[in-house]
Amino acid sequence: MCESALTDLVEQSEAWKLTPAEKDVVLLLVKGLSLEEIAGLRESRAKTVRQHAANVYAKAQLEGRHQLAAYFLEDLMAPAAVG
Repeated sequence: MCESALTDLVEQSEAWKLTPAEKDVVLLLVKGLSLEEIAGLRESRAKTVRQHAANVYAKAQLEGRHQLAAYFLEDLMAPAAVG
């Protein structure tokens, strides 16, 4: 993930007032990992990861993973501001 995209993700996670666990889950979801893969990396259960993801979607007013990915992809695809 490019540095500016990571910065955007961190800043937006703070704006959405995500918990540290939710921030971790967002990063891994955007990278394309499954709930089971995230659970394995975080040494937790898929059910717990699913709950963190649901909390993220609610706080961000998104319908799911596809909108989460589109939210950040749209920023990456936008032309750079010319100053």
